[in-house]
Amino acid sequence: MTTVYTVQAGDTLFKIAESFYGDGNLWGKSSAANGNIAPETLQVGQVLQIP
Repeated sequence: MTTVYTVQAGDTLFKIAESFYGDGNLWGKSSAANGNIAPETLQVGQVLQIP
């Protein structure tokens, strides 16, 4: 099941992974699910698929 998440101010892939998976070190799962986005390219309002 995939969840949709809209990036908020102050978010990082690490923080998002912590929230969804309980482990920030799994941020690569979200990166891969979104075309291997680089952490520094996150933008407020960007919609991510969270596997």
